[in-house]
Amino acid sequence: MDMPHYDDIFKQLKLNFWLIGIPWGNVGLTIRFFICLLSLSLIVIEEAAFLVSKVNTVNMLELTQLAPCTGVGVLSVVKVIAISMKRRKIFELSENLSRLYSAMKFESETGPVIRSQMVSLKKLVRYFFILNAMLISVYNFSTPVMILYNYLRNGEASFILPYQVLLPFEINSWTIWGLVYTHSIISGFICVLYFSTIDVLYSVLTTHICINFTHISHQLKHMNKSNPALRDIVKNHQYILKLSEDLEDIFTAPNLFNVLVGSVMICALGFNLAMGDLKQIPGCILFLASVLLQILMMSVFGENIITESRKVGDAAYTCEWYEMEEKIKKDILTVMIRSKRPAKLTAYKFSTISYGSFCTILSTSWSYFTILRTVYTPSETS
Repeated sequence: MDMPHYDDIFKQLKLNFWLIGIPWGNVGLTIRFFICLLSLSLIVIEEAAFLVSKVNTVNMLELTQLAPCTGVGVLSVVKVIAISMKRRKIFELSENLSRLYSAMKFESETGPVIRSQMVSLKKLVRYFFILNAMLISVYNFSTPVMILYNYLRNGEASFILPYQVLLPFEINSWTIWGLVYTHSIISGFICVLYFSTIDVLYSVLTTHICINFTHISHQLKHMNKSNPALRDIVKNHQYILKLSEDLEDIFTAPNLFNVLVGSVMICALGFNLAMGDLKQIPGCILFLASVLLQILMMSVFGENIITESRKVGDAAYTCEWYEMEEKIKKDILTVMIRSKRPAKLTAYKFSTISYGSFCTILSTSWSYFTILRTVYTPSETS
C-alpha cells in the first residue's frame, strides 16, 4: 500500500474548518463562524436554564440525565473558542509538518511502521466523522418518529423536542415547534462538527509529531563512524521538540476542558446507568461509550508522543557512539539527556495527557459517583 499523501489526511479537516467558519490558511474569521457559535451558544444557554430551573423541583436522578447533553454543548463551545484563538499557530504547525513529511525518506525499516500509522490515521479520520454524523442524525431525527408514534398510539399530538430547553415562550403550534426544532437540530450538528473536528485535528497533528520522532530515532540508531550525520539529526530533533511545544500550546486548554467536563459526564452517565430506568440504558450506554472513546483517543495520542520522544534517547545509545569522535559523543550524550525529559501534552500543566490521565479521569468520575450515590436516597424518587 502506498504512503498516504499529507494533504489526503487534511482534506476532510480543511472542509470542516471551512464549515465552521475558519478557512484553512486564512487567519481571519468569517461571519459563518459567529453565526454557528451563536446558534450553539443559544441552545447551550437554553439547556442550562432548563437544568437550573429544575434544581428545586426534580430529584437528582433527573438532573444527572440532563447534565451530559449540556456538558457536551459547553465543551464544544469552549473548545472551538480556544482553537479559534490559536488558528494562526495551527496553520503554521501544519505547514511545517507538511515540509518535514515531504522531505522524509522512508527507509525499509521505518517505512512500514510509518505507513501503518498513516493508514490507521486516515481510517480514523474517515470513520470518526461518519460515526458521529450517524449518531447525531439518529438522535435529531428520532423526534418526529416519536411524535408520530405517540399520535398513532394516543391520538394526541405532542410538541417534543430533541433537547430539553427552557424558552421564554410556549410551544403551542406546529409553526413554533418547527422553528425551534430546526434551530435545535442545526445546533446539534454544529456541536458534533465542533468537537469531532477538534478531536481529529488533535489526533492528526500529534501523529505527525510522533512519526518525526520515529524517523529521528531510526537515523540515530543507524548512525555509524562512516556516516556521522549527527549535526543535522540534532537540529531536526530540536526542531521537532519546538513543534511539539507549539502543539502543547494549541491543545493545552481544550485538554483541560476535556478532563474537567469529561469526568462530570462519565459520573452522570454512570449514575443514570446504575440508578435509572431500564429504558434509559441503551441511550446512556451509547452516550457513555462516545465520551469514553473521546477521552481514550486523547490519552492514547498523548501517550504516543511521550513514548516516541523517549525512544530518541534509546536509539542514540544503541548507535556506534563508542567509535566516534569526542565531540560527537558529547552531542549524543546531549540528545540522550534531553530525551529523558520527553515531549508531552498537558491539561494546562495540571495533568499530563497519557494512559495515566485516563485512569485518573475514571478514578475521579468514580469518586463523584460514590458521592452522588451516598447522598441519593430512595425518598427522592417518591
